[in-house]
Amino acid sequence: MALPSALASQLESIRRQCADRSPCWGDEVRHIPVERYYDSGIRDAEVEQLFRKLPLIAAHSSELAPGQALAHDAYGVPMLLTRDADGRARAFLNVCRHRGMRLVQHAQAQDKPAISCPYHGWTYRLDGTLRHMLHAEAFGPCAQGERDLVALPCAERHGLVWVVPSPGAAIDLDDFLGGLNDELPFHEIESLQLFRTIDAEYAANWKLIVDAFLEPYHIRVLHRDTIAPFFTDGITAAERHGPHISSLVARRTAQERVDAKGPMPSTTDEVRRLATPSHVIFPNTITIFHPDYLSLITLYPTGPETLRWTHRMLVPKDKSTPDWTPHWEKTFSLIEQGVFQKEDIHCAVNIQKGLRTGANAHLTVGRMEQAVAWFHDAVASRL
Repeated sequence: MALPSALASQLESIRRQCADRSPCWGDEVRHIPVERYYDSGIRDAEVEQLFRKLPLIAAHSSELAPGQALAHDAYGVPMLLTRDADGRARAFLNVCRHRGMRLVQHAQAQDKPAISCPYHGWTYRLDGTLRHMLHAEAFGPCAQGERDLVALPCAERHGLVWVVPSPGAAIDLDDFLGGLNDELPFHEIESLQLFRTIDAEYAANWKLIVDAFLEPYHIRVLHRDTIAPFFTDGITAAERHGPHISSLVARRTAQERVDAKGPMPSTTDEVRRLATPSHVIFPNTITIFHPDYLSLITLYPTGPETLRWTHRMLVPKDKSTPDWTPHWEKTFSLIEQGVFQKEDIHCAVNIQKGLRTGANAHLTVGRMEQAVAWFHDAVASRL
């Protein structure tokens, strides 16, 4: 696949910055009021306007095989994901239509020829239609579909299952993703396989995590003992696609390539050897395309000052065999525990502790951190 135009533009920006040995500066210094990170009214508005009305990534396609179902609770709504025999991914409220019992408990997909309520045995097909009621004559007649599961808008694209967690809402990924529809296929997400998922809760506002992944300014200091040696200092290129942001952070190999006057990359593998592509897929998903795997991170504000973190590690299908397991186990531990938990999340938690002290009325976003301001502008415009 040819380089998407946005990615080609970012690579050219990286090349120029490496040639000049100087990062690209944003237009202005910005300030973010600290209340945005702890105000309960803002958090409630975010849940209502962002996490109930917009398409959210609920799973990678590899998590659901035909004839399987799983429970998804990461967005504050009890959801049920299924893939029917025809291969179509669907989403429902994980709630029985009889007396409201939760239907599926497990977060990992299991073979389910049908969904049976553990309370009274009402049974549903994987397309959500009611198949069986014990002593149905006790309930009288009803209109067709009246007792089917409540469906949620669901679509599958770019190897990802998207859901709007509100019954009756619309889902239009052409409109929602905009320019990302041209860029995401280049990264071949659908060719990957889920290796590991971790879910955790932390005492920090969810936007602090997004902030950290939108600027490379911190890499030299915060990550000096882990990933910093692999990257140049502050050389990055970012672009907005509506509310979404794609970025490219130069690795040291990019500086070496430019110094040697070598050609810039044109394939997926070549790009990742010279730079790390990443996205903030609005509002709450972060992608990080490491040289040989993908970190897919989703966030949810469980409270004004708490978040749920879900990190999926996705690896090439041809390297998801048992022989590769020790390699991926070690790699996952290094990135999740060694970098994300001990450095990025640790930093967010400790920022949160000081936000109410009065030390700062606002957080300052410098000219090497402009994408952080873009993200906050996108959030504020939708509240």
